[in-house]
Amino acid sequence: MSAEAIKEKEPQYSKTRVRLILAALVFFMIVYGFGIFKLIPMQDAIMNYFHISEGSYGYLSTAQNWIVIFAAVPMGFLIRRFPCRWTFPLGFLVAAIGVSVQITTQSYVIFVAGRMIEGAGTGLIMLAGYSLILNLVPDNRKGLWSSVLVVSAVLPQIAITKGGTALMSATGMTFQMVFGILGAMYIVASIIWVLIVPSSLKAHGVASSQKATREQTLRVYKNPSVWLTSVALIFFTLVSNVFSVYVVRFLMLKGMDRPVAASTYSWMTILGTASMLVIGFLADKLGTKRKIAIVGFLVCSLAMFLLAKLPVNLIFIYVILFGTFPRGTVGLTNAAASDLAEVPSDVPIVTSLKNTILQIGNVLGGIALGYLIQFKGYEFTSCMLGIGCIIGAVCWFFAKKVK
Repeated sequence: MSAEAIKEKEPQYSKTRVRLILAALVFFMIVYGFGIFKLIPMQDAIMNYFHISEGSYGYLSTAQNWIVIFAAVPMGFLIRRFPCRWTFPLGFLVAAIGVSVQITTQSYVIFVAGRMIEGAGTGLIMLAGYSLILNLVPDNRKGLWSSVLVVSAVLPQIAITKGGTALMSATGMTFQMVFGILGAMYIVASIIWVLIVPSSLKAHGVASSQKATREQTLRVYKNPSVWLTSVALIFFTLVSNVFSVYVVRFLMLKGMDRPVAASTYSWMTILGTASMLVIGFLADKLGTKRKIAIVGFLVCSLAMFLLAKLPVNLIFIYVILFGTFPRGTVGLTNAAASDLAEVPSDVPIVTSLKNTILQIGNVLGGIALGYLIQFKGYEFTSCMLGIGCIIGAVCWFFAKKVK
């Protein structure tokens, strides 16, 4: 069945209902962001509590990705099969269970397992959110709205880096207490979603009677641009998600006090949030994601080389570079799923396959980064990430299917 015929079967919702759903998605991505970035200000507290090294900490910093390696593709089919009204609360419930495990254990192995369970829940939320947004907004707004969701997920990085550090220092709260607050947010978010979302809404916009064919699924796996853009994103997320938990400590080793280092990193994120929205808007206006993504990866590479070599009094150059074009690559990669999907029902499969590839790279790369830092140092690791971002730019250059 053609994409046009499928579109005719889509349930119609009022503008008010769509806006309410979009507002809920933004809130959910904020909650998701707190879950992903909550480790940043708590690295020392966790390492001291469990008496572990940077190498062992690398397992924790990537643990939320492990389960997604095996679950992302089944999640894509689940998202395509069931209404959004239930897939989102399921994700929040699983994430809350994972947080509960982390709060109650004194074993580092079980703590990592709890992070894995939480990752399964947040992974489902992320995949469903990006799949839904690409089929809920018009084509000339996909770049912007994909960036809006990324910004919503990144905003908590600012709050948790600055506020989490200040909160724990001022009140004496343990990391378990902060995790408990996050678990409560997961539960609240699931209740809100069930109350406002109609049971007919699906993440790919296809009526429940329409099923994707085996051919539609296989062509996603045969599309080289899906693989190229996914591999490219690995290098950026290793920089922005995995290495980010070490950057504050790296800045301290360069001579910054902890509050200044945390504030410096959060200011870079503040700059990045504005940049993501501008880049998403620019991609929609210029009608190209590919060229802008290539620039973003090259600028990211330069920033990582400078982070390794700049003295602390010139670190603002790294902050400006990394906080601008590179931050837009995530939103553009997510928005590219609509270019890679032949019909709306392909979108969850494109998104889930991209996420599987991404998480494999994040887990292997994240563990390697922990030991690379431990044995070769922060500067060497930063330069290796710079080389990786150059490879990311080359991948996007050959991803010809993306506009």
